[in-house]
Amino acid sequence: MNIRNEIAEQFRAATVSPENSPKGTVDYDYVCADILIALTIPRLIEELGSLEAFYTIFDDMVDLELALEAA
Repeated sequence: MNIRNEIAEQFRAATVSPENSPKGTVDYDYVCADILIALTIPRLIEELGSLEAFYTIFDDMVDLELALEAA
């Protein structure tokens, strides 16, 4: 499985985890932390070239999730 698919799987799992919604809504900082722990920063940098590349993918996923919630 490629790293982008793994990030997406981790994102989906983290957004539905009750631990990441302490106030009733998803806290995306917690979601991000879960992904970084699961996939590890060194691996993300190795596979994507930089941590900034991960944050770009993550931000796009958050934007999409929020757009779907608003629809």
